Amino acid sequence: MSQQNVQTIRQLFAAFNRLDATTAADLWTADGEWRPAYVGGGLLEGTVFRGRKGIIEFVEVQPDTWENVVAEPVDVRDLGAQVLVEVHLRAVGRASGTPVERVTWNVFEFRDGKIASGKVYTSQEEAFKAVGLAG
Repeated sequence: MSQQNVQTIRQLFAAFNRLDATTAADLWTADGEWRPAYVGGGLLEGTVFRGRKGIIEFVEVQPDTWENVVAEPVDVRDLGAQVLVEVHLRAVGRASGTPVERVTWNVFEFRDGKIASGKVYTSQEEAFKAVGLAG
């Protein structure tokens, strides 16, 4: 099952990069929760997008901020019910034209073959700690 989880995460990033909100939302449980570290280009910890509507909203607001945005899952680690992903984000600000590059670590938890939760960490150490790995 966990290799299926890795495939689901790859599908999620592909959908996000196409701005395909419906496909992205289909990969989550009905009560799924997404906790990004950045929203609209700024650090915004504590924001939670809940359920199908929340996931769709998160994907659909990206063009408001970004001329283009690509989140590349560079390292995807299968941890059973969890998947740890090192993500390289590249974007260009819509208003400013400023290129942005960030590295984050995303932790996804699965239930019944779908993503039940996801959280973005700006620190590798914090992400590793969240999944019980040594940094």
